[in-house]
Amino acid sequence: MPKLADDCMEHLEKALQSDDPSEKNFHIRQVIQAYGVDHLPDEIDSQ
Repeated sequence: MPKLADDCMEHLEKALQSDDPSEKNFHIRQVIQAYGVDHLPDEIDSQ
């Protein structure tokens, strides 16, 4: 598994530090979106 980028690590650390569920959700979603977009295959089979 590749290492997460520094900005992703920062979001995860902020999520761990936060007591607000919506803020935790925001930071975790940022990581999921960044990781998902960065690791899309070059070709996607749409069938």
